[in-house]
Amino acid sequence: MASHRSIGRAFLVYALLGLVIFGCSLVIKIGAAELHHVSRSDRLNGWKTLRDFENLYRPHRDSVVEILEDGDQVSLGTVVSEDGFIVTKASEFGQLLEVQLFDYRKYVPELVSVDEENDFALLKIDAEGLHAVQWADSSICQMGQWVISPHEDESQVRVGVISTHTREVPKQFGALGVVSVNANDYLTKNDLKDLNKLADILNEGNRPIDRWIRNEVSDATGAALEKDMTNPFHRSTLEDALLSDLNFFVFEKTLYSQERFEGIELRAETRTLISEQSPRRMRSVLNRMLLADAYPGLITHGNSGARILEVVSESAAEKADLKSGDVILSIDSSNVNGSIDLTRLVRQHTAGETIFISILRNGEEMKKRVSLGFFDSTFPDQDVNIALSGDISNRRTGFQEIIQHDSPLPPKAMGGPLFNLEGRAIGINIARYDRVATFALPSALVQTLINKLK
Repeated sequence: MASHRSIGRAFLVYALLGLVIFGCSLVIKIGAAELHHVSRSDRLNGWKTLRDFENLYRPHRDSVVEILEDGDQVSLGTVVSEDGFIVTKASEFGQLLEVQLFDYRKYVPELVSVDEENDFALLKIDAEGLHAVQWADSSICQMGQWVISPHEDESQVRVGVISTHTREVPKQFGALGVVSVNANDYLTKNDLKDLNKLADILNEGNRPIDRWIRNEVSDATGAALEKDMTNPFHRSTLEDALLSDLNFFVFEKTLYSQERFEGIELRAETRTLISEQSPRRMRSVLNRMLLADAYPGLITHGNSGARILEVVSESAAEKADLKSGDVILSIDSSNVNGSIDLTRLVRQHTAGETIFISILRNGEEMKKRVSLGFFDSTFPDQDVNIALSGDISNRRTGFQEIIQHDSPLPPKAMGGPLFNLEGRAIGINIARYDRVATFALPSALVQTLINKLK
């Protein structure tokens, strides 16, 4: 009898447990179904919260305009006076500029004034029925304060909080957007004076260094070495394959200690470099020096400058038509003595600044005018936060003073107002900086700039 009661209790427990699991799964499915019908814009901030903030923003929507470039929106603008003055972010538009009002009327500005230091533009249009924003005192803004901003679509809003104290943002140093090596450390076809003779030396392998190189070259080079060098096609194939091998050999310190350079007179400079432990220098500088010592008269010592190995896509260098293989000789009036020197000279200039570069291309010297880009956008992999940020503003540093907040705004929303909960503008959004930060020029600075540019 007792055993029957135990079985009955166990059955009851399992039955209740099954009902609980079924109920939980049903709730999850219902919740998932409800979430599926919530729009992405509502999910971003929570639809109830977003609805309340949109109600605060709606009375001021007509003070926000779209800035169009060749018919496409590039930023927002903020109406600052009823007689047609509008402010926006300067670097986003070019010559084919239009202003579209909230009621879809379009105007070509009759005046465009720019403050380069703060990437700030003042436009003037001849339009009626404009409603200007009302300013709030930006000096009383506090960290943690709620703020509202129009989104790329000015009918929507995004909300956030002020995340730091008001501060200056210095300009970032510029970026050219090239991967380079010292011109005199990297072999080119012009550095191989007599390819036939070098091929004969490697094939004979009379010295330890010859035999080592002969054994280490790629299969393509090995096959090319045995071809007839009087055939232009064979010669070109060997040049390409051998250059690739020679430039990427890694000469170890042990090669010298094992006397593989027996019978070769190495310069004191080369011997010193052999004793160093830097893998980076071993890979480029030492390769060139050892080969020049091992094959005097066959490999030149090269020219000064920085040779471009790679041009970064959409970089300042690509826009200026710099190409792989170009040797950079000087920047403005300063000579470039190598790759490190190139980096040093570029970083003396800020992003957006224009420099003049002298290059050597196929034996011909020419000048290039280059407008430098931002380092973190040119090389985004160098900063994980930038790499994860999505779309960010091209110009996002070099501001006299900013309010930083965490509203998730796209670059096309820059130029729009930053409102407090009373519907007054405490600033103008000027740059989407990274994944968690948007910058706005404070209202006090904006009003000063307006008076300056009128």
